[in-house]
Amino acid sequence: MAIIRLEGLSVFGHHGARPFEKEAGQRLEVDLELEPLDVRAETSDRLADAVDYDQLYRAVRDVVENNSFHLLETLAAHVGERILSSFAVGRVKVKISKQNLGWTTGGRAIIEVERRRA
Repeated sequence: MAIIRLEGLSVFGHHGARPFEKEAGQRLEVDLELEPLDVRAETSDRLADAVDYDQLYRAVRDVVENNSFHLLETLAAHVGERILSSFAVGRVKVKISKQNLGWTTGGRAIIEVERRRA
């Protein structure tokens, strides 16, 4: 079965445990890894049988832009739940990276969650 990966989705949201993070907002990077429920798209070559990448991106943007969470863990979990409830996938892994931490040494925070259909 095919594995679908969308990497480097750049989105802007108002998330963070500190008030200034929520007020100013920040750019986040989202990576997705999905397993479709079936293999129809592999043989049919029809978008109707596949997971539509544009719709995936719109779903990620909707969750990130229209919600505000203290933790990236919570944000990633909500993205994963939205994808499971809206798309024909059996498993989704959501990775969110946050660059601007304000540390003098640089770096980034990365959180990854995985959700499976019951």
